[in-house]
Amino acid sequence: MLDTLRPSGVVSAAASGADLIVLEEAIIRSIAIHVVLPISREEFVNKSVADAGPDWVSSFNAVLQHASAGRGSSSILQGDAVSSGQWYLAAHDELLGRAVVLADGQPIVALTIRPPEGEIPPSGTDEFASRAARLGLLVLNIDPRAGSPASVTIG
Repeated sequence: MLDTLRPSGVVSAAASGADLIVLEEAIIRSIAIHVVLPISREEFVNKSVADAGPDWVSSFNAVLQHASAGRGSSSILQGDAVSSGQWYLAAHDELLGRAVVLADGQPIVALTIRPPEGEIPPSGTDEFASRAARLGLLVLNIDPRAGSPASVTIG
């Protein structure tokens, strides 16, 4: 997907799973990465990375080391949200806002890994896709279910 889209940068929160996989693949392809941590690094690791296991924590640390070194114009945006409640929903605005600033008028694709019809109950990813669509961004949904094709929704 990154080879096809050839983005100038990737903006993500670096949670375990798709976030870190896409960031690692961007690094391999010398694409600038921009990590948004909506809460403190330690809290983020505890809430969004560590529960998936030590390999994900190692991946997180390597991605943040790359971004903090500023390699290829990469960056880290450290937010100051409080980790109580649904902090990750407010983080969507930070992610999308950072993408808009960095894009400087270039097209933005909001990538989600979820069934295109959403989930029941709605997930945080569903809310991210809704917010991106309300901003008029192209939302690319990759369905994680076996044999499912990717779908594109234009907001």
